[in-house]
Amino acid sequence: MKKSIGIFMVFASLFILFSCNPKQKEDATKEDKTAIETSDYLLNSTLWVQQSAEYQACCYQAFNHAKLALDAKANCSNTDKPLAVVLDIDETLLDNSYYQANLIETNTSYSKETWKEWTDKECATATPGAIEFLNYAQSKNIEIIYISNRRENELEASIINMEKLDFPKIPKENYYFRTEESSKINRRAMVNEKYNIILLIGDNLNDFDGIFENREQNMGKNIVENNKDKFGIEYIILPNPMYGNWEQALPYSEQKTATENRVNNIIGYSEICK
Repeated sequence: MKKSIGIFMVFASLFILFSCNPKQKEDATKEDKTAIETSDYLLNSTLWVQQSAEYQACCYQAFNHAKLALDAKANCSNTDKPLAVVLDIDETLLDNSYYQANLIETNTSYSKETWKEWTDKECATATPGAIEFLNYAQSKNIEIIYISNRRENELEASIINMEKLDFPKIPKENYYFRTEESSKINRRAMVNEKYNIILLIGDNLNDFDGIFENREQNMGKNIVENNKDKFGIEYIILPNPMYGNWEQALPYSEQKTATENRVNNIIGYSEICK
């Protein structure tokens, strides 16, 4: 009997807690729509990145193919400017799944402050195959350029982190970090003025071209279809199921929780088997 009363009291307390705090749900914005949820939704994707041999294989496959693409492009490219490969950093060269794991463990969501705390620790690890590819590119006299949405106040810690992992050293001016805008269009244009970019490598379509920033129609899949011949040739993409611009492209309702919105975007067999 005491056990039953105890269970009842727990559920009653939870009901009162959530029913008396509707503002928590009302204050959530689309940009921070996971704030009213736990980060449990990250669990499977983070586990896959950290524990699956398949993730490791996908990364090696991407960088092995990048070597082939680099050689092919270098052999037939205009050399009026130095040749360069442009790479994103996070989830392309550095594995930050430990930050995602911490969000799960602490029941929190992404913030600029906690991300800065993470990058200051200088302990991200290298994506499988990344260092080998960059050493290969450098051996071919291809300039290495990083265009990252890490902020400029994260630059020093990022360089130290990468040096600890034995990434090849490159000039500081080859790091193009974010100032205000997250779009990489202008930074790519700045690089293109000095170099002939023969290959772009990233985990997000926005790492390749500004055309991918518009995902209003069919989540951007139509644009990928129209540019399919460039993947594996000009663009090399790394797997990242944990986060990305694809999340912002999903249809979203203010009347639903983040989890409800995610479930609403799942396509079941009832939709396919009509």
